[in-house]
Amino acid sequence: MVSAAVPVSWAVESSAGLISCPLENLIDVSGEFGLSGHSQRTAIRPGLALRRWCFYGNVGSISVPGKFSPINDRLKVHELVREAVKSGRYEGPAQFAREVGNSGYRLPSRETIRKWANGVTSPFSGKRIFDQQPSEELSFFLGAWIGDGWADENDGGKRLLLKVRSYDFAKEFANCAAKILHKTDSYWVRRVNDKRGRWYFVKVTSFQLYEFVTGPFERIREYTQRFPKAFLRGLYTAEGNPSVSVSTKWVLRLDVGLCISNCDVELLEFSRELLKGLGIGPGRLKVDRYAGEATNLSFAKQSEWQFHISTFADVVKFANVIGFADSEKQFKLKEAIELIDRYGAFRAASQWTCLYEKRAGIWRRRDD
Repeated sequence: MVSAAVPVSWAVESSAGLISCPLENLIDVSGEFGLSGHSQRTAIRPGLALRRWCFYGNVGSISVPGKFSPINDRLKVHELVREAVKSGRYEGPAQFAREVGNSGYRLPSRETIRKWANGVTSPFSGKRIFDQQPSEELSFFLGAWIGDGWADENDGGKRLLLKVRSYDFAKEFANCAAKILHKTDSYWVRRVNDKRGRWYFVKVTSFQLYEFVTGPFERIREYTQRFPKAFLRGLYTAEGNPSVSVSTKWVLRLDVGLCISNCDVELLEFSRELLKGLGIGPGRLKVDRYAGEATNLSFAKQSEWQFHISTFADVVKFANVIGFADSEKQFKLKEAIELIDRYGAFRAASQWTCLYEKRAGIWRRRDD
């Protein structure tokens, strides 16, 4: 948006949309369509490419709507259109653009304004509106997306994406997104195969949810504190794992704990606060890998931090109160707990090794 002191005096429609500006400040740089000898209403033809025109002098305002106008702007402009219609001040899209051209809002096309005025459509038509109400679904969505998701706006769209190994996790993420955006059916969970194996992919498109999720972390803290279990369930499923070990120092012993790691210290400290609030004692935060250290694929760009939950009672409480959305992680955690409960830590070790074996550093069931 380009703004200056001169008030808007006309609205021109080009292939790029509505342009609000003083007509006398427009000249045709191609020389094909001069303003001389033409009335102001016929001097500029609809559909003329924007690049053919040059602005000079003090232009009041230029509002060029793209394919993806910000939803908040669309909601406000729709409200102004309906107010103008209700009060009898609405005379047409061009007149409306002249009045609101300096408002700072990005205007939709003239046809969209006309349909809004006639009540044919609204910004809610085909849109998923995010009302920013705290909920278990929103908390889980935030925890999962912060852990394993990313944002994309390459072509002007606003998308929140998740790509994970677990179908159960992806499905719960998709269901929560649908509930947040008042969608009657779930988002599609797409299976993707690449050289690293099978993945499950979810794409959620929403301007409002995108702006909320990618905003300051303090806002996310505020919305998740009311539903800490759901947030931790999403985050731990994305970034955490059950930590099962068989000690062979003196005698076989089975131990089970929980570990979570991330590069964001603030996020991990917030998670520790939430766990404490639920009566679960987290360990201290410590560096797991420093920036520049080698990883399985390349080198760590940032230092990675982690903390553990080690006390058996706390691990049991986590499994029962929070748990994992990934059924494989949850099953492994519950099975280790049940073996220790039934046989004790020492006898449970031999039972565990009968059921599981380590493959590439990960405990896998022998019957898989």
